[in-house]
Amino acid sequence: MPHLDPEQALHLLGKAPEAEALLDLRGLELPEALEKLQRLIVEPVAPGPTRFAVRIDPPVPGAGETLFLPVGRYLLEAKRAGRIFAFSPLAEPAGGGFFVDLGLG
Repeated sequence: MPHLDPEQALHLLGKAPEAEALLDLRGLELPEALEKLQRLIVEPVAPGPTRFAVRIDPPVPGAGETLFLPVGRYLLEAKRAGRIFAFSPLAEPAGGGFFVDLGLG
C-alpha cells in the first residue's frame, strides 16, 4: 500500500473551510448541546453567518461518550432532510467538532 506523507494528504484534501461564526458546545450536556444546534439550524438569523465551526470537548479516557457521535448523527439527519447544505468533521489539537454550512449564502 502506498504511503502519503502529511503534506501530500493535505494537498488532496484541499483548503479547510472557513467558518464565519463559532457555536461552542464544550462543557454542555447532550440535551442542551442538541437544543443549541437545533436553534442554529432551524432558526438561522438572517442576514447572519451561514458557515459555523461547532466545537465539542475532546475525548478524555474513561469519561464515556463525547458529543461527537450524537452531534454527527443530528447533522447527518439534518443534511438528509435538506436543512443544511454540508458538514464535515474538524480535527484540531484543541478538541474537535464540525464545520457546518447552512447553504443560505
